[in-house]
Amino acid sequence: MRNNRMWKFIRASLPVLVISLLGLVTKVALAQASLENISFSGLPGEQFQITLQFDQSPPVPETFVIDQPSRLTLDFANTRNNLKDRRFPLNFTGAESVMVLEAQGRTRMVVNLTASLPYKTEVKGNTLVVVVGKDGAAVKSPAVLSAADAGQGKKFVAPGSKGRDITKLDFRRGENNSGIVVVDLASSNLSARVSQNGSKLLAEFTNASIEPNQQVRLDVADFGTAVRDVSLYLQDGKVVVQANVTGQYGYLAYQTDKQYVLTITPVAAAAAIGGSAKAPNFKGDRIDLNFQNIDVRAVLQILADFNDFSLVVGDRVTGNVTLRLENVPWDQALDLVLRSNKLAKRIDGTVMYVAPADEIETEEVKNLESSQKVEGLAPLVTQYIAINYAQANDLVTLLRAKDEKGGGILTNRGKATVDIRTNTIILQDVEVVLDRVKALIAKLDVPVKQVLIEARIVNASTSFSQALGIRWGGAQVFPKAGDQFLISGTQEGAIGLQKSINSFNQTVNSAVAGGSTLEKALASTPSPTVAFPEALAVDMGVAAPSHIALGYAGNNGLLQLELSALESSGNGEVIAQPKITTQDQQPANITSGIQIPYQSQAGGTAGGSITTFVTAALSLQVTPQVTPDGRIIMKLLIHQDSIVPASNGPPSIATNSVETKVLVNDGDTVVLGGVYREEVTTSTSKTPLLGDLPYVGNLFKKREENKSKTELLIFITPSVINELK
Repeated sequence: MRNNRMWKFIRASLPVLVISLLGLVTKVALAQASLENISFSGLPGEQFQITLQFDQSPPVPETFVIDQPSRLTLDFANTRNNLKDRRFPLNFTGAESVMVLEAQGRTRMVVNLTASLPYKTEVKGNTLVVVVGKDGAAVKSPAVLSAADAGQGKKFVAPGSKGRDITKLDFRRGENNSGIVVVDLASSNLSARVSQNGSKLLAEFTNASIEPNQQVRLDVADFGTAVRDVSLYLQDGKVVVQANVTGQYGYLAYQTDKQYVLTITPVAAAAAIGGSAKAPNFKGDRIDLNFQNIDVRAVLQILADFNDFSLVVGDRVTGNVTLRLENVPWDQALDLVLRSNKLAKRIDGTVMYVAPADEIETEEVKNLESSQKVEGLAPLVTQYIAINYAQANDLVTLLRAKDEKGGGILTNRGKATVDIRTNTIILQDVEVVLDRVKALIAKLDVPVKQVLIEARIVNASTSFSQALGIRWGGAQVFPKAGDQFLISGTQEGAIGLQKSINSFNQTVNSAVAGGSTLEKALASTPSPTVAFPEALAVDMGVAAPSHIALGYAGNNGLLQLELSALESSGNGEVIAQPKITTQDQQPANITSGIQIPYQSQAGGTAGGSITTFVTAALSLQVTPQVTPDGRIIMKLLIHQDSIVPASNGPPSIATNSVETKVLVNDGDTVVLGGVYREEVTTSTSKTPLLGDLPYVGNLFKKREENKSKTELLIFITPSVINELK
């Protein structure tokens, strides 16, 4: 099959192939020269000499000069490079290095200069001598035209006049950041040879000429493409269009009638092979076309034979076309031929119909109107479609016609109803529409992915308390006055102190009766005492205190004082771990809390009150969405209520909420925090009356302060549940 296609292509393009074959035979008949040696030497002044040694008389080189960067290039056609090295450094004024490269039977020597220098060449037998320096023949450099001079990136047009082969040079921005160089020719018989040299793309018109004032360089950097500038200049009797490109690029060159177009597209991959840009929208086999003023019908027939499809060409397709395409997909070549001649195509199976674009458009409109009329007259068909996974009501919304506020798939004559009990859609419409409906339902009525959501709710709290209290008490006797004045914190302590005083008095009286003086008896008898805590007069201490005690004991009395303080802290956490499974893009809700009753006034004339309940809860609402790459988007709504006691009336409810949207990998955990609740409680205990005294009252008080801080932490782990086979 492939051989038949190729034979048809060769037969259709036989004249072109014969001409190309004759040219190839002529080139092969010529003896190929070889570059055997290269040498460099300095000359008086600021000149240097490059000597090239060939194995036969050297071919005449094609020479051209570039200003930025400064380069002198000599191109030797049909020449082989036998040098071992490619790069030769130079130590001469104004010169940096020389590079010699070979590609496709052509050898190129590039002299890298620091500034533009004149040069001259001379052939001596099998040797070519190139002298570069100020004493050589002057080399004309093209003029420079900046973007500002050219209208700030609008359009660049080189000056032209009657009789010139190149009438206009344009540049514009194309799709995918491509730069398009358009050369308007005075005749369709002109042709160009395109070549690449690193970042330079050259189109050489060997059979064209321009006047010296047409030489120009256009600064096109403002267009934002990979092309920095475009030059038009004369070089050895040829007109050269040169584009300087940044980075790696591919190009497409074609000619239609009197217009030559270069499309330069940057590529992210390696340098394009063969200098052809890879067009992502065209995937046909690659083809070369080079025709001068050929009939459009003949070109279409060649493309049809190459791809082995049937072709029908309309009567209004006329005219000739000039094409030069190298290594481009055949379908892209077809598109270029059609667009350049305002034609369009319509594919029907293996048959392609080509006609003017307006004719194709008119015919397609008529076909559409005809099909709509046929649908309006076709008989209605009723079908029953059972829905397996989706809700039938949801799908019906997509099917109903536009005037029924639906998706517009059914025609105006069509109807769709739902049997809820069996989840079945009852459809009535023309058969063609019902086929489209069944195809749509087959794509939509599929099981939806399910997501397991595991939530770990952590209530981390920190508490801190401080307390300060005082305990003091004492006992006092006045034996000289014969009185007994007792102070104690409890009645048991006073009775114990009374017993101690009685014992003290008996001991003193016995000593006096035995002949001792009262002073000696009082001095030698221990004072009456009572043990703590019975002797406490004020007890405002704290539990398990850190304390300091002060005491005084004399002959007739006892006083003790104790200050106590307590500081404590603690951490606690309450953990809940609920789990729930939901479908993709369906909300799931987890709630945990209590309902608080309170009395409210009943309405009407009956009076009285009723009991009403208010919910105080911790709730978590999650809506998952599974992305095509297997990750999960979660829409989260977290709500926390806490009860705040009130002195009068029903308690208050403090609320905190967080709403967010996060993207996590399947099985990963996201942590949400920052919901704090802080409580501070201060309490004071005091002795009646004494605790209210200014300043002194602090000795009869105990103050306690409690602080608690709670943070709500929520750990959420979503996991996609694999479908059961």
